[in-house]
Amino acid sequence: MKIVSVLIAITALGALSFYFGSSVILPTRAAGAADVTLGSGSDVGGDLITAGRNVNVQTEIDGDLAVAGSNVNIAAPIQGYLMAAGSDVNINGAVGNDLWAAGANVNVNAPVADNARVAGGSVTLQPQAIVGRDAYLAGNSVEVHGKVERNLLVRAVEARLASEVGGSAQVRSGSLKLLSGAVIRGDLIAYGPTPPEISPGAQVLGRVEHHQEGAVRGWSLMSSLWQWLFMFLALLILGAATIALSSWRTRRIAEKMARQPGYAMLAGLAGLILIPLICVLLAITVIGVPLAIVLFALYCVALLLSGVFVSYLVGGWLFTRLKKPETSPYARLAVGALVVAFFASLPLIGWIVQLLTLMIGLGALLLEWRDSWQRLPAESHA
Repeated sequence: MKIVSVLIAITALGALSFYFGSSVILPTRAAGAADVTLGSGSDVGGDLITAGRNVNVQTEIDGDLAVAGSNVNIAAPIQGYLMAAGSDVNINGAVGNDLWAAGANVNVNAPVADNARVAGGSVTLQPQAIVGRDAYLAGNSVEVHGKVERNLLVRAVEARLASEVGGSAQVRSGSLKLLSGAVIRGDLIAYGPTPPEISPGAQVLGRVEHHQEGAVRGWSLMSSLWQWLFMFLALLILGAATIALSSWRTRRIAEKMARQPGYAMLAGLAGLILIPLICVLLAITVIGVPLAIVLFALYCVALLLSGVFVSYLVGGWLFTRLKKPETSPYARLAVGALVVAFFASLPLIGWIVQLLTLMIGLGALLLEWRDSWQRLPAESHA
């Protein structure tokens, strides 16, 4: 399992390296033959993407860091976001923004300024791992020894909590234990076959709720990695065809999302609810059946394309941050699809990412169709 997961991660980072082609990328050599070490004082400026068999980052990164490898060790501060994937992932340097990490074994032993989203076979937040906002943790075994300033969400086969949670804790687990010293200042809401075991030395200042559920399945690293890869390839293939048919239209829709994200999201929410309802109402009448079939087919196509437009927007944003705004549309699509697919395949939050992608992508497409129809009369009289 380790070999396959590492190859998938390195393949993904290799795709990023190919499309970025930038000096801020440390390209990956042959899988299993490359070690990447950034010693203290290494000349690294801005964002960094790298991968290798063993990756050891010992110098401060003043931007974002994306890294993959069999063994990943972050031993210096990261000022921006940190995305890490591998078999064994150890975060020993402070993270200045959000942390996303996935691996067979993930160990966080340093402060995270904002949110922490971690998934793996074994996930551990050590006492030094103070999470400044919310923590989302999933794995077969999850242990929380570090403080979480706001809310904690856990899905695991076995969960052990021995630290302070500033807000509420929601845990889906086959076995939940609150060890001595654990303090939950909000509510504890537990889902599982047995009630949580609360040590006499643990405190829950809010209410304690237990909802009976069957055995909780652990998060499968392999299934999520395959889901990530499948979604990435699907978005890449569909998006390449879309860009080939009309690159300027794809760019216009992405720009519309960037300019009017709230408006696009509201239009998408309305479309998700109203279009199926209209199809049902049309299907009730005999004369409306053909129109209902055509409308529903267009609706399905629009849903598929929504992920493409969001991926294009995300990729363009990333390239702009790297000061390469003139990158080809296919490169933007590839990088954006990789990022969108990654977050959409994560446990706990994946469905939220998928829903938001559908809403904003569909909404921007509907707004573009509306604007196109409004331009037709003006163009016909020109």
